Amino acid sequence: MTNSRIAVVVGFVVKSPVAGMAAYNFHYIAGLRELGYEVHYVERLNAPDECYDPGRDAFGDDPGYGLAWIRDATRQLPPLATSWTLIDRNGNYHGMGRQELRGILDKADFVLTLADPTWFDDLGRCARRAFLDGDPLFTQAALLQPGSQISSVLAHYPTLFTYWTRQNAKDTTVPTAGRHWISTRPVVATSLWSPKPAPPGAPVTTVMNWGAWGDVEVQGRSYGHKNRELERLIDLPQHTARKFVLAVGGPAPKERLVSHGWGLADPLCATRTIDSYREFIDGSYADLGIAKHAYVASRSGWFSDRSLCYLASGRPVLHHDTGFQDWLETGEGIFAFSDVDDVVAALEMIDRDYDRHAKAARVTAEQNFEARTIIGRMLDDSGFR
Repeated sequence: MTNSRIAVVVGFVVKSPVAGMAAYNFHYIAGLRELGYEVHYVERLNAPDECYDPGRDAFGDDPGYGLAWIRDATRQLPPLATSWTLIDRNGNYHGMGRQELRGILDKADFVLTLADPTWFDDLGRCARRAFLDGDPLFTQAALLQPGSQISSVLAHYPTLFTYWTRQNAKDTTVPTAGRHWISTRPVVATSLWSPKPAPPGAPVTTVMNWGAWGDVEVQGRSYGHKNRELERLIDLPQHTARKFVLAVGGPAPKERLVSHGWGLADPLCATRTIDSYREFIDGSYADLGIAKHAYVASRSGWFSDRSLCYLASGRPVLHHDTGFQDWLETGEGIFAFSDVDDVVAALEMIDRDYDRHAKAARVTAEQNFEARTIIGRMLDDSGFR
C-alpha cells in the first residue's frame, strides 16, 4: 500500500450485476478515489439465492456471472480500478484473500457499507464503520421488528447515514427506530458520464422495478412500492404527444401498460452492461423518476440515484415529489411532480428550451450530487476525516 488513506467499501455488485445497481456502488468508489483514498471493495453473500444471473433471469448461490461482470467493469472504467474481495456462501474468498483483507482492514480509515446490511467479524478490525441507508422508511420499519436480522447487523455500525433528508420536517413519517441518522443524498461521479445530444423523437424513459417486495406497515399506515405510484400515472401517455418507454422489471402488467400507451423496453438489455445503460439513457429525451410510494407518502425527501445518471448525461429529470424541493432547486433541468398534470406541464416547459434544460441538468449533477463533494461532507459530518 502506497496511499496512507484507505477506505473499505462494502457493496452488492456481484449479487446484482446490472448497470443501474452497480453504478450505485461505482459512484462511491470513484468519489472516494477522487478524494485521494485507496479503495478496497468487499462483498459478502449473506443469504441463500442472492446472486442474480441476468442470462438466466434467475437467482442462485453461484457468483460466477457477477464475478465476471465486476472484473470486466473495473477494467473498462479506470476510475474504478481497485482491489476487491467476494466472500461466497461457502466462505471462499475470491479476488483478494482473507489475510490480505484483514491487513487492509487493520489499516483502513473507515468501512462504508452501502445499502445492503452486511456483517462479518473481520469488519470489526476497523473501528470506524458506517452504514448507508438508501431505502428510507423500509430500513427503519425493518429495524422496528423485534429480533430482526437488520437490527443485529446495524448494531455493529456506530454511524448511520440515510437518504431520509427531511428528518426535521413536521410532515415526515419516517421513524428513527431508536437510532441516530445523518442525512445525506445520493451521489454521481460525473466523470463517468458524458452528455450527448438527444436523438430526434427520443422518448421519456425510466428504469424501474414494478414491486420488489410486499408493503410494510408503520404505526397503522401502509407503505408500498413504485407500482402504487405508477398506477396513479397510468393514463399519462394519453395526455401528451411525447412518447414514454419503461424498462420495467418485476411482475408488471405489461399488456395493461401497453394498452394505456406506454412503450416497453427489455430491462435486462437496457442494464446488461454499463455501455448498454449509457446507450439507453443517451437515447432518452428525459427521465420520469418514479419513486416508491413509501418515499412519497412519508415525505422522506428521497431522490433517485438512477435519475442522477440522467442528470449527469445532460437529460432533464421529472421526479416524484418526495419533499426534496426543501434542499434542491427545481424548475430548470429538474422538475417535481405529483400527478399527470404536473408531468405534462413540466414537459411543456422543457419543450420550450430543451437545450437550456439539458445543460442545467448536467450543472445540477455537478453542483448538487458530485460524489467527491457529497462523500467529503459525509466524512466530515461523521468525523471520519
